[in-house]
Amino acid sequence: MAREIVDLYTKSVASFGEVLSLVSLDNWDLPTPCSEWNTQTLVVHIVSGEVQLTDLIQNETYNSPELSSNILGPDPMSTWRGTAINAIDLVQKTPLEKELPHPTMELTLERLLGARITDNAVHAWDLSQALSREHVIDPEIAEWALNYWLDLYGFLTESEHFAAPLEPADQSPSTRLLSLLGRRVTAYQ
Repeated sequence: MAREIVDLYTKSVASFGEVLSLVSLDNWDLPTPCSEWNTQTLVVHIVSGEVQLTDLIQNETYNSPELSSNILGPDPMSTWRGTAINAIDLVQKTPLEKELPHPTMELTLERLLGARITDNAVHAWDLSQALSREHVIDPEIAEWALNYWLDLYGFLTESEHFAAPLEPADQSPSTRLLSLLGRRVTAYQ
């Protein structure tokens, strides 16, 4: 199980990077399924999440992520790559049961990785939709994330971070996960 979650995290980060590699700088203003975010804001959110994960493990400090495009620097793909590699390296060296500081909940690395796996996988899909590209979340990642979030369904339904769950258009793991997290899966799925 320990190795599985680290591998799924690595795969989810890679899936986000694959879609990010398709984004050109003139695509930054494209809308995403996240109604308040364009492609640039979505990428800032993902990079900030990996920076926060790194801070929690390395410095044992919780800092609210700053969602500023400045975090991306002059070469967003290189910034993402460096941040992702650093986060993966730390995750591989850190026990999953390590307790991490958080102001509102008890948090272990294992629980945080559930959120990071989902963030990377689902936002890869969001980014693909902004680019009008097909993207299916890896079935292994989607099944794992479905199990993770079904256990936290009460949190989902009361959270301001997710839209209300929708009826899935089909029973594929990718569609079921996206629908659970309030995404309407249509033409590109």
